[in-house]
Amino acid sequence: MKVEIQQEVLSHIKCLYEEALPKETGGILFGYYSNDLETAQITDIYYNIPDSKKSYRSFIRGKKGFRQYSKKMWGKNKYYLGEWHSHPESVPYMSIQDKKQMLRIKQSENMKCPEPILLIIGEKNNGILLASYIFFGNEILFNELNI
Repeated sequence: MKVEIQQEVLSHIKCLYEEALPKETGGILFGYYSNDLETAQITDIYYNIPDSKKSYRSFIRGKKGFRQYSKKMWGKNKYYLGEWHSHPESVPYMSIQDKKQMLRIKQSENMKCPEPILLIIGEKNNGILLASYIFFGNEILFNELNI
């Protein structure tokens, strides 16, 4: 299983990261799977969710508008794929809290997302880095991308 992210989405996440500094930001990933179910294609993000809470070392994603946006995406054959957030001026590596949240999503019947994806944007070696985590079966597949 691998993740492909449309360039427009990458650019948008990078801009949102820079605009939110020094606070964390984040949102929801939408897209679809390839016919062979080997590739998740991220095509859209839901962000600036009104009831989200941003601080210098945490981001709590809100829920307001999620159902309506999801219906809009379903109409385009796009589905909830996971979450994204930032680690301002820090490495984009998953915390214990991040892992627990993704495992809850994986196990949630309401979310209908047995292989959730987590994207974290941050910084490493003076560059902006995006880390992806796919919770696939009993594994967590990890990849890094300089953006």
